[in-house]
This record gives sequence, structure tokens and C-alpha cells, in this order.
Amino acid sequence: MANALILKPLPLTGATASSTMPGHDPAYVGNDFMGVVWRSAAAASTDLVVDLGRDQTIDTALLLGCSGATAAMTLEVATATSAAGSVFAAAAAQPFLAGSEMPTSGRGIAFWQAAAPIVARYVRFRIGGLGGAQAVVARVAVGAAIRLGRNFSTGSQFGVRDLGKADFSRHGVLLRNRGAKLRTIGLSFQSIDKPEVEAAVHPLLEQVGNTEVIAMVTDPAADPMRQRRIYFGPLVGDLGTALRKANFYQAQANLVSLV
Repeated sequence: MANALILKPLPLTGATASSTMPGHDPAYVGNDFMGVVWRSAAAASTDLVVDLGRDQTIDTALLLGCSGATAAMTLEVATATSAAGSVFAAAAAQPFLAGSEMPTSGRGIAFWQAAAPIVARYVRFRIGGLGGAQAVVARVAVGAAIRLGRNFSTGSQFGVRDLGKADFSRHGVLLRNRGAKLRTIGLSFQSIDKPEVEAAVHPLLEQVGNTEVIAMVTDPAADPMRQRRIYFGPLVGDLGTALRKANFYQAQANLVSLV
């Protein structure tokens, strides 16, 4: 099992696509509303390019809320610096879906990791294998992932937050108001060393608080279940770390997932 990955998405200052259906602007991939999506025209393949605003170090990307994604689809991720502009580095194709087992939502997730950190401003996602269908992406998350030296501990929790409500009338009749059911995750990191806390964990918590979104991948190693191991949403509850031993800190990461 690979250590969990935590990703704070970099802001996107723009997005363009080789084709777009009316009402589905590529800029939508930079917001956190999973029902507002970019949709390409029907084609064999299509390109989506996001702009990070300036050259930045990245090593991970996620494409979330990809309705209709299939096992036949492929993904090429290429990058370019500010100076290079539209001249992208060569890229190899990989399966589009992060794993063969789909999330229960039915909306696919793509996951890309660079072999080494890359400095880039523009990231091009070339989606192939569409076979005349449309590509759909709700959110693009790109950035430099945090990988702590020690993984989360036993006792971590995985669950669901049901936004609906079920009650009973005074005659015992079921009164049901259905709502969305969002996955939840609670990871307990009990042995984070001091340099990691100071350089990565505290800055992350100070930047995202309870209002910004992050991605968490409980096991980024290739696996049929990897799509279901990807979570994306805001942290909930108290945020902080506790000095557990002389050189080790403990942190609890609780997240409500939008995917």
C-alpha cells in the first residue's frame, strides 16, 4: 500500500478546449460545483488546456465528475511553461479511468502522476477513445501533492453523510425526504515528523481551513479500486496538530467528499 496523497488544487486562471458544447464553458472545471461541467462536442478525441497563471511546480492531476467515462477512453497529460506557450512536451497515453471499478455515483475519475516534479504553467489533457461520444469534466485539480513519510493509522473511518431525512408520522407512517449521500473519510496521522508539520501540514491547514477543497487519495498505487479511493471536498471539524511525542505530531483529517 502506497502512502496516502493529499493535494491542494492550484487556482486556474483560465481554461480552453478544442471543442465545447453551448452552455458548458471550459472555465467550469475551475469551480467546485460538481453539477456544472465542461462538455466537449462529439468526437474521437478532444483537448482541454488549463492555465495555472504562472510557472509552478506540479506532479499530480485529477479530473473529477467525468460522467459517461468508459474503459475505452485514454488520457495524455502534457505540460508547457510560460515561455513555451502552446508548445507542449511529449506525453504518453494512459487509461483515462483511475481504476476499473466505478464510483457508486457513476461519474468517473482520472488520476495522473508525473515521474518527477514538473515546472509548468499550462497543462493539456488530451482525452482519446471517445468513439464519437462527448467528454465531460466537472473539476480539474492540479498541483504538488503532499506525501507524508508515514501513512495514516488504523482507526481511520470511512462513511456517508446523508443529506436527506427520514422520520415517522404520529401514525407510524414513514416520512421520507431523499437527499444526496456524500462519502466521508476520517484519516488519523499519528506520526508526522516536525519538518513535515512545519513545511507542509500547517501551511495546508492555514490555507484551506474549512472552506476550500482538497483531494485525498488513500492509496495512489494502481488498482482496480483506485477511483473509489479518491476523495475531494472540504475538511470539516477542528483543524490542527498535537505534539504526541518529542519529534512526532498527530493530525486528524476529516473530509466530506463531493465525488
